[in-house]
Amino acid sequence: MVIFPRLPLAAEEALKDLATRRGLSWSEIGAELVAHGLRRRGELPPTLPVRYSSADTADLTVRIPVADNAELRALARELDRHLSIVAGSLIEIGLRHAPELPGQIPVQYQTPQEQPLTKAS
Repeated sequence: MVIFPRLPLAAEEALKDLATRRGLSWSEIGAELVAHGLRRRGELPPTLPVRYSSADTADLTVRIPVADNAELRALARELDRHLSIVAGSLIEIGLRHAPELPGQIPVQYQTPQEQPLTKAS
């Protein structure tokens, strides 16, 4: 499912920087951060803004799994806030905990016993 989180500009820059460092698209890292934020929803502020000024925020396009989408929509209804505001807040939570996200697979070097496969193999 595609969502359109609304992020404060500082959070957008942090997301883009994290995506670049991890070699992922903005959408991929955004989906990871939403999922991480959903697991830590207790860290949401007691009240979320009703709306953000377009001058202070940026929109992002993120494709999330169907299960996360259902959970996000239920949370937005529960908080009585727009989906984009709740999704952006979850991404901000995920950004605060970015070092806890699973990292990239380290480069693996071939040993003498591991030769590259060829068509003939």
